[in-house]
Amino acid sequence: MNKLNVELNAVSSEIDKMLTDFLHTSFDVRQKAIQAGAEVFKSAVESATPIGETGKMAQSWKIKTEYPDHRYVGNTKTAKGKVYRKTKNGKRGEAREGVPLSNVLEYKENSPHYGFIRKCFDENEAKIYQAIKSKIKNGGN
Repeated sequence: MNKLNVELNAVSSEIDKMLTDFLHTSFDVRQKAIQAGAEVFKSAVESATPIGETGKMAQSWKIKTEYPDHRYVGNTKTAKGKVYRKTKNGKRGEAREGVPLSNVLEYKENSPHYGFIRKCFDENEAKIYQAIKSKIKNGGN
């Protein structure tokens, strides 16, 4: 191997080390940043949630934090009774209990609330990303 190849390999190795070090040192900042984005979305979806009979669904949004670098905003309120799934050919399929009410409202095509979660995300996407960027820029503070 000639001298140029050795020097390029050393530079490449040093860049890899720097990037790895950056990823490890920025872990806490990344977690705070994605949490900030998730909180913005959670607040927005709580406000956009249909009130219904009890209003409990709007109060049932939670942020799951089990996985590094990921946040899941979900709802713990379940639909009453059985919910029938639609089969691939569009016919009525199996009945299930314990289905998240948010899924029923989001995906039931004849629901007046069809797609409200996706719409809420789309309308707040810039705010969510701004919260993430701001946290990163401020070192997690």
